[in-house]
Amino acid sequence: MTAEPSEESLDLVRGGGHVQRMYDGLSEDDPFSLLDDVWGQEDIGDRVFLGVRSKDWAVRSFFHAVGPDRAALVPGWCGNFLLTSAEVRDTLPDVVRALTFGPVERAVAERRDWLEYSDGEESVLDGPLRLWRLAARRGLGLCGVSVVIC
Repeated sequence: MTAEPSEESLDLVRGGGHVQRMYDGLSEDDPFSLLDDVWGQEDIGDRVFLGVRSKDWAVRSFFHAVGPDRAALVPGWCGNFLLTSAEVRDTLPDVVRALTFGPVERAVAERRDWLEYSDGEESVLDGPLRLWRLAARRGLGLCGVSVVIC
């Protein structure tokens, strides 16, 4: 005999707006949307690093490419973090250590990064450090999210 699934567990397998609410952590009637209000901003330009992959995982490739010792220096949990400007400034030295490579180390990391990039597309080895430095220089906080849209 099996128990009936709860509404909460059913929400994990249903399609639709509930997925957005789960990522946002907001109620249905809150107007904020991660997809529209953050990614949909006009002139966001250099303030975002976006790795969109169909049937692949940019964060997994990133961690595989840099290896466990370097990955441990990057704050957050599996690509997700929310940092104040002070935390960005305080964590920058570790992130620089994690994402700065000598020529041999860079070649190894690039081989381990299994993602394919189009011409001019920023890699997972470059985008995060660029944004960390930019946020520290401008006195900004930093938000990283790993979103899977089904």
